[in-house]
Amino acid sequence: MQIKAGFKKEWFQFSRTFRFWGVIIGTFSFALADPLMYWAMNALLGSISDTDMFGSVGGAVDIENTLQMMFGDAGAIFGGTMADLCATSLLIIMLILMSPCGGEQKKRATIIPSCAGLEFFNYLLPKYVMYPATVFVCGFLSALTAGGICNLLFTDGRQSFGIILLGAFMCAVYMAFFITVYMSIALCTSKPGFITVVMYLGVTIVQLILNSLDLTKFHPLTLRSLVIGEMFRDDFVLADNAASIVVGVVLSVVIAVMMFILTLTVLKSKKINNQEDKPEF
Repeated sequence: MQIKAGFKKEWFQFSRTFRFWGVIIGTFSFALADPLMYWAMNALLGSISDTDMFGSVGGAVDIENTLQMMFGDAGAIFGGTMADLCATSLLIIMLILMSPCGGEQKKRATIIPSCAGLEFFNYLLPKYVMYPATVFVCGFLSALTAGGICNLLFTDGRQSFGIILLGAFMCAVYMAFFITVYMSIALCTSKPGFITVVMYLGVTIVQLILNSLDLTKFHPLTLRSLVIGEMFRDDFVLADNAASIVVGVVLSVVIAVMMFILTLTVLKSKKINNQEDKPEF
């Protein structure tokens, strides 16, 4: 009964506010806007080349070919869209979910889940099911949409449906993993605003450190590094990266479960003192 009440509470808080639609808009907007923007830029470059505006510049042919490769390759555009989904979209989602991910604990009415008759497990489980699942579904569908649009708009570097499907799945797993880690740290600290900044900047710094140490395989961030570009190049070999992808997905799920257990343990250990040194009445 408490589980049902917990899901009902989270669903009302999620669906009857802008949060639910905010997550949808925050993912699908990039899936639609990025390919269309690059398609428009490619069309503009085509019209410029027709007027021979590059003719007076040294190395004009190389510049034109480079620009057309950047803005006319379906794989490159799809990778750029995935980069936005794995970065900017997640930032928007973190800002939207600040209240249920720690912000509500600062309000006196919900500082302790037991005040509403909920045990900590029944308070946390709906959050860890509803929000990561929503992010996973939205991320998966938006990535599929972006891949389809890229193949429709661009003739060079088109990707097979299998690669698009796998890339969308990897992107969705990474997004759900990222949000789960964010939820855990924010709920444990009750500082979602600060954690949003730390997570957004921290993942970029960690990725740079891992790349500099050549530690790019067999961890959850492998999923991100592959889908933002490497996976959609002509020289990508899926068989050489299959083991790394599987390990990355499995570790993402395992770490997400461990973060739930950690958050449950931390919240259970918190002691709330409602006594006042000087009574108000």
